[in-house]
Amino acid sequence: MFKSIKASRNLLTAVFIALFMLCFSVTANAATKEPFGFTYEDSANGRTVYLFHVYSEKNGAYISFREFYSKGVYVYSSGGVLICNTSAGSGSRYQGYDSEGNFYILGNDGSVTVVSTTNKTSVLLKSGAIKLNYNGNDVATTVSTTSGTKYLSNLALAPEIDDNTYVPAPTVKAANRVEIYTNSANELVYEAYKNNKVKTKIVVSSNGKSVLNATDSVRLTDTLLGAKFLGFDSSYNVYLYESDSLYRFKAGNWYSAEKLSLAGKYQKFEKSDSGFIQKVVTTKNSYTIKQLTTSEKWKAKKTYTVTKKGYITLYIKGSTKTNTLTLKSSKLSLNGKKIATGVSKYGFINAKKIIYLKGKNVYSALLSNPKKTTRLYTNAKSFKNNSLGLVTKVVTAKGSKKVS
Repeated sequence: MFKSIKASRNLLTAVFIALFMLCFSVTANAATKEPFGFTYEDSANGRTVYLFHVYSEKNGAYISFREFYSKGVYVYSSGGVLICNTSAGSGSRYQGYDSEGNFYILGNDGSVTVVSTTNKTSVLLKSGAIKLNYNGNDVATTVSTTSGTKYLSNLALAPEIDDNTYVPAPTVKAANRVEIYTNSANELVYEAYKNNKVKTKIVVSSNGKSVLNATDSVRLTDTLLGAKFLGFDSSYNVYLYESDSLYRFKAGNWYSAEKLSLAGKYQKFEKSDSGFIQKVVTTKNSYTIKQLTTSEKWKAKKTYTVTKKGYITLYIKGSTKTNTLTLKSSKLSLNGKKIATGVSKYGFINAKKIIYLKGKNVYSALLSNPKKTTRLYTNAKSFKNNSLGLVTKVVTAKGSKKVS
């Protein structure tokens, strides 16, 4: 049985709708700021919560536009108004949002009822519904029925899918698990348990932007995009997505984050029954935790050179950028552009300077302006390099001379 939401809420609803239209109009023009659904088990309150987020340019983050929750077969509005007492069960299999924020409820008789953004309820399908199906933004797009998969928008038949996304919730709590709940300050709390004891507690502020490691009293960020973009892996590392990048805080190293390299746009985490992240899903691929890597590993630990036949490559400390000097037929080039002729020897002095021997004269120049040279020595013969491959001395007819 379904009940209408009280008329006294109409004015507040109108305000919400205006806000939604404003946010959604922005979202439609920004492919990286699409609306998303977020469902979690509120362990402290014994309920399942369904949130719908839209991106607010004003707030610079996602905001929760709609909220419902369920307890068993009972579904309620965020204010506690009973919407349905005959749902097929709790969880995203039976309840969820479409891309406009309409909320769908599957009944135990196979029906599908929709609660519109104006809080009007109507029956979309009278029987045959099995489960809702979602896109990468956790937005419901189709419903599986006894007569095939159908689009929610028009009930037209859609391609059959078998995504294996539904796994029954475990009846016994694992000793190692992640629990999520909302506290009295309307903050979202993530508790990662190890051997049935809380190892790390993460708290997300009520506006969805700031993340606090409450266990170690470290603020991890003040620019989180939304609740969907946070989680733990089974090693108790914390992941968060902000500013179009995915970051990982290694457990115990909370003051610096690794920036993870991903092909495609990040979409969501896939989690185990115990709540730990197992995969990261992008628009191009999905990656297990083991597959995730950083671009940081390519940064040079020191400034050094590698010499091969015909070229020398400079690696700069703390950077992934390289510079290469190439010598062919006495023509010296820097990163593919010719800078000098008649050269016999060449190299790098440091992260900013090159050096070369032309005839018996030695010249240096800045990497930023390689054709503007300074003559260092005359009657030169060769160079001496240190263990990092950098030129430190010029051998002349009168002995070795230092360079810097």
